[in-house]
Amino acid sequence: ASFGAVQPTNKNIVIGLDVSGSMYGTPLAGVPGLDARVGAVAMAMVTANTEPSAKVTVMAFSTQPVIVNFSPRQRLDDVIKETDRIPFGGTDCALPMIWAENTGLHDVDAFIIYTDSETWAGHIHPFQALNDYRRRHVPTAKLVVVGMASNGFSIADPNDAGMLDVVGFDTATPEIISAFVRGEV
Repeated sequence: ASFGAVQPTNKNIVIGLDVSGSMYGTPLAGVPGLDARVGAVAMAMVTANTEPSAKVTVMAFSTQPVIVNFSPRQRLDDVIKETDRIPFGGTDCALPMIWAENTGLHDVDAFIIYTDSETWAGHIHPFQALNDYRRRHVPTAKLVVVGMASNGFSIADPNDAGMLDVVGFDTATPEIISAFVRGEV
């Protein structure tokens, strides 16, 4: 089954939701009146509701990782309230890969990170964290970075065909992400 026009990948996916302070009030590219956190949660819900639940892990991060559990029956506003309760700080977009490594998730096919692109690299750059994860566990693991706002900064390595940067919010975006993770794009 698919959620609307989005086809499931049937891959093991970690979704990383940036819950740093800058996600609140940063305008969502392409959708006036919505902020980056609403767009990020909405797009994460599409992926989580499209894929088999055993294949998707949703975690939130700023400078610390936090598991986020939501079901297909939850409404967008309920999930936003849940993520709003998570303490926020700076932004370390490498945390989804580091967290997967440290928690024993060694079969992740794709990491999808939703951020406003206000990145603080922390101790390791996100593309290096992915390369380390690939070297240790899944050589073909992919990274999709969805910048809910554009600041001209790329987190993914533009020379790596297994990494994709997406900016803004469009109804076609979830299927483009899904096709990339499936290896069709």
